[in-house]
Amino acid sequence: MGLTHRFISLDMRLSRTVRFGERVRLDIIAEGFNLFNRFNEASASPFIDDVNAFRQRASNGHYYSRPTAAYDPRQFQFGLKLNF
Repeated sequence: MGLTHRFISLDMRLSRTVRFGERVRLDIIAEGFNLFNRFNEASASPFIDDVNAFRQRASNGHYYSRPTAAYDPRQFQFGLKLNF
C-alpha cells in the first residue's frame, strides 16, 4: 500500500470594494493558494519495490512510498468585479 505524507496548504483571499456613486462598485480581489509552496503528494506508487525506496517510516511503522503525482504549487490569482 502506498502511503503519502500529510496534506498541508494555506490559502488566502484579500478583497477591497471601491464605490462609484450609489449603484456602481468595483471589487478588487487577490488570492493566493498553497502560500508556503509545500510539496503535497497526490498519490503514491503501490508497488512493493517503491514502498521502501526512501526508507522513511510513518508513526505506525509503515514505510512511505514513492510519490507519483503532486498537487499544484504556489499560485496567485487577481481579479476585478464590476457591479452596477
